[in-house]
Amino acid sequence: MIIDAHVHTPRLTMRADTVADLRASFQRMLEAGRRAGIDKQVVLGLWGDNEAVRELAASFSGETLGFVSANGADPEAPQIIERHVREQGFRGVKLHQERDLPLTGLLAYHPIYRKAAELNVPVLIHTWHQEEGLGAILTEVYGAFLPVSTLAELGRRYPETSFIFAHAGGIWEKAFQAVAPYPNLHLDVCGFDPERGIVEKAVAMLGAERVLFGSDAPGRSYAAQVAKVKYADISDSERQLVLGGNAARLLGLR
Repeated sequence: MIIDAHVHTPRLTMRADTVADLRASFQRMLEAGRRAGIDKQVVLGLWGDNEAVRELAASFSGETLGFVSANGADPEAPQIIERHVREQGFRGVKLHQERDLPLTGLLAYHPIYRKAAELNVPVLIHTWHQEEGLGAILTEVYGAFLPVSTLAELGRRYPETSFIFAHAGGIWEKAFQAVAPYPNLHLDVCGFDPERGIVEKAVAMLGAERVLFGSDAPGRSYAAQVAKVKYADISDSERQLVLGGNAARLLGLR
């Protein structure tokens, strides 16, 4: 089974303004994913888009799992997370930079991490290294850089919480080095160009059990992102873990 651990709603990129548009656009995403061999997709909301995620997870329940978007500055965030997990069946938490809340504040979000550990769901965080990566104009828009030392510090402070760091930290080898000592830290290899060697390096440095496949659709091609793992120079058993086994374990799927 292949589980795409990182897709987004089509609301922004595919002009899905109404609920009917949202469903139709996501149906096309699911069909494209199936053609690439993907069985299930994990939908991550952005900036509080939890209702859209709930709608998609309910409409396509056999193939879609939702993560609740949380704002680290919101004192109600733990209650929002618990409600979505317990009542709506969401399988994890998504943290992304807010327009007035940069990722450098991640170490202050301890109520969210404690709640995720209590509920036994992972926290997936958008990550990108501060020294290199996105161009200056995107930095101004998103404020999306953070030191890789932050990733390691999360692992040290919250050993009972499972984390998934998206985009392999952006500058991936530095991220692998930072998270290697902490077994509760995982990375997905979604987004950016399908660079040769990223999956092999992640498996070699972290072990196959800590690497997850993701596409970052609809902003990226399912087929190109699957190919990074499908044709990586790793064993078949390692490939199965990366493509779906690890996600199934972290998300509590049979």
